Amino acid sequence: MASKMESLILILLFLFTFSTTIHSSHGSSTGGIAIYWGQNNGDGYLTDTCDSNKYEIVLLSFLVQFGCDRQNKWNFAGHCGDWSPCTKLQPEIEHCQAKGIKVLLSLGGADVAEYDYGLCSPQDAKNVAKYLYDNFLSGQYGPLGSVTLNGIDFDIEKTELYWDDLARELDTFRQNKYFYLSAAPQCPNDPKNFYLEKAIQTGLFDYIFIQFYNNEECAYSTSTGTSLLLQSWHKWASLVKSNNSIFLGLPAAESAARIGYIPPEVVNSEVLPHIKETSNYGGVMLWDRYRDKEADFSGKIVANVPKSNVLLETVTSVSDTIYEYVSVALHSILSKA
Repeated sequence: MASKMESLILILLFLFTFSTTIHSSHGSSTGGIAIYWGQNNGDGYLTDTCDSNKYEIVLLSFLVQFGCDRQNKWNFAGHCGDWSPCTKLQPEIEHCQAKGIKVLLSLGGADVAEYDYGLCSPQDAKNVAKYLYDNFLSGQYGPLGSVTLNGIDFDIEKTELYWDDLARELDTFRQNKYFYLSAAPQCPNDPKNFYLEKAIQTGLFDYIFIQFYNNEECAYSTSTGTSLLLQSWHKWASLVKSNNSIFLGLPAAESAARIGYIPPEVVNSEVLPHIKETSNYGGVMLWDRYRDKEADFSGKIVANVPKSNVLLETVTSVSDTIYEYVSVALHSILSKA
């Protein structure tokens, strides 16, 4: 009798755990908006950014100098610097995190002379990974105060070397306490046209923020419409590992990019309905908070970014039904014991 009872309990607990796992996995892929913050004083406070309730991920941009024995430097435009230590951002970061918003530090930035970054060797990648972990991910005191950021973003726009090594080294630090890795490649699918090919192939990045702008071969235009963008999106969907969420990276205003601006009504009607069918769709990334604050691009699309909740609601209903069944069955078994 005891063995039958134990078997029934194990089976019922398995069913409940299975249903909960399904529910959780679908609940984490409903789609949200990521925003880059830090390259214009007009961004406003981080607290205001997070209190807008439009974003799920905020990317602090940028750590602009690192690697090859360079002095580590960051550029948050007019927000903070030598004249005002960036440790003052700690309470703002913690405010965002308390609201459930992920805050990541972005590495790199545009290919300009004042952004001097790169890696010289696998050992150099190891050194940089330790610097990033110690100063931004561990809770120890660093340039942003005693923060534990939610991850590191690779916005690399020059040199292909050793970014895969950096991803693997960072991955070793998150075995005990998980943090996120993201990458922001250009939209051309030819590996020669983006610098993160080897890094992305590691499959270690949780989020891929694909920049569908400033590249004629895969950006929206009034002459080609959305065709080139959607073709590139589907190639990326097949290229990226299934455990990575891919985001549609867009400029938040016409002034934010040389080419590739898409009116929000076109995003809502002609782009999102198609890309949300992709299994590894993650949401929309916008460059940047300053332009979005002015144009309210996010406000015009945010209602359409999430996936349909039909499946999520169905799984929730099934999970609740199994929970009720498990509770009743266990009560019956235990009352007869």
